[in-house]
Amino acid sequence: MKPAKIYDVRGGNPDYHNLLSHDKTFIFWNDAELGDATPGEIVFFVNREEMEALYTIATAVTCTAVRNKLTMLKEFDYDDATYAGMEGDEFRQYEIQQIVTIPKGWKWQKPLRQVAVTSLWSDEGENTNRLERVGDLQQLFTDGPAWDALEGYNMHVEAINIPVNQTNIQMKLVTPAKRKEGLKQPQNRITGKVSAPAFGHPYRKLLMALKTKPFVLLGGNSGTGKSWTARKLAYMTCSDPALRTGNRPGNFEMVSVRPDWHEPDDLLGYAVTHNGILRYHCTKLLRFMIKAWKYPEVPFILCLDEMNLAQPEHYFSDFLSVLETARVHDGKRIYDPFIDAGDVAHYSHGDPTFWQQLGLLGNSDLQQQFLENGISMPANLFVIGTVNMNEITRTISTRLLDRAMTIEVKMKPLQEKLVREAEQWEYPPTYEPAAWLMAPPPDRFIAYQNHPDIGMRIFRHLEKLYIILEDTKFALSDRVLHQTLVYCFLHCEQKKTDLPADWIYAFLDEVIAMKILVRIAGDNDTCRVLLDRLLPEMTPFPASRQKVLQMQSVLENVGYTSYW
Repeated sequence: MKPAKIYDVRGGNPDYHNLLSHDKTFIFWNDAELGDATPGEIVFFVNREEMEALYTIATAVTCTAVRNKLTMLKEFDYDDATYAGMEGDEFRQYEIQQIVTIPKGWKWQKPLRQVAVTSLWSDEGENTNRLERVGDLQQLFTDGPAWDALEGYNMHVEAINIPVNQTNIQMKLVTPAKRKEGLKQPQNRITGKVSAPAFGHPYRKLLMALKTKPFVLLGGNSGTGKSWTARKLAYMTCSDPALRTGNRPGNFEMVSVRPDWHEPDDLLGYAVTHNGILRYHCTKLLRFMIKAWKYPEVPFILCLDEMNLAQPEHYFSDFLSVLETARVHDGKRIYDPFIDAGDVAHYSHGDPTFWQQLGLLGNSDLQQQFLENGISMPANLFVIGTVNMNEITRTISTRLLDRAMTIEVKMKPLQEKLVREAEQWEYPPTYEPAAWLMAPPPDRFIAYQNHPDIGMRIFRHLEKLYIILEDTKFALSDRVLHQTLVYCFLHCEQKKTDLPADWIYAFLDEVIAMKILVRIAGDNDTCRVLLDRLLPEMTPFPASRQKVLQMQSVLENVGYTSYW
């Protein structure tokens, strides 16, 4: 649990207005007064005179103040604005996550007495008063991120060693504060979007890549856990209980690619006519797609295992073409059909088993939809392809790499594999990644308008790489640039307190590998000068720089190099 404090703003303290940003997205406060809060710590500011309460998170930003001899206030400048406090040398910034109006008649059940600041949650000290104040705050923050945080403290009450004579208090606190039915609650205003997966989330990179493009390649040696990762993601996102009844998530399907696949029919199905009788051969993948249409709010994870056993450009070509038709309509990602409406009508009339094969007997709504619009890829389908690079028989073409996000999966250290417990295939208690994954990705133009400073920093680095690559066979397409921008802009949704200080460089480092370096392969004539020119530009990006050095070393030793 994160440490949390309450600051009771008293007597019309002018610091509240002098340290609050104009747009109420953050507030500064005297660091010494809040006990030198650390980044990530939660602070609730309660201003009863202004009838306002803030739920904030401490950032790493601090400013040094200087006494103004005219006003006698401690002043400092930040982001073209001047802030002032009555006392203090260092002022820390707190990002405002939620603002609520304090209703008339509200008061502390356990007042803070002489001091204005107190711990709401700590692993040390006496917890009775601080835990009772959780209930006080839940009368103000009746939903949103503040309510969720307070609920987290409530759930941990039983883990606190409260003395025996306080048992009754403990039992009262374990029960969360109830929302009063039939009464109008104070209106909450959430100042930001629901956050993306936190920086430390073990599947953050994969989730971000899938949100950028619903087709991700996991590449690496055999046994590195690529298909395991796809299955694990399905457990994390299987948000409908109806899909959690079998021995694996109902939103997961693995299709093993066969070496003899040469046509799109091998993946999507085909019609045959024998003695004048039409039959449609339905594949496992097609049935899984249709199943996804039945659960539009649940992410469905399709794992194409060992994609490079056959030539992806042959059997996967129709699928790639459909992926490129993606656009957003009414808040949903939509695609062109891969089976036209006319063909659906033909197959359904000619083959009496057609709807049965698709699992749509009695489902007149989907039958009618497909008869009118054709069968298209559902918005909730996410494709993860695995490629084994240590026993590769077919290279991955630039065309495929351009249309996918590629993540290298590395072998875990031997010691970690030996001491790690066997995987427990269990469903999580909550499914936040599922809801976040289902929302369409940001439009790069709108995202740029919302974050022009970040956009310009990204553009400056991409422009240098664009110039280096423009006269080579690895020149960057608009598609690559678009996906690079979207991947970086997605991280703007994260709480800045959850991000490293150099977060833009960290995510550019990841996406440069996913979309740019992974495309480079060839002999001395093709790659030597190119890698030499790229290396200086990789200085801010440690992982990409290490990969370029590795590629140079391989080229020097064997005369040919690639990302793998």
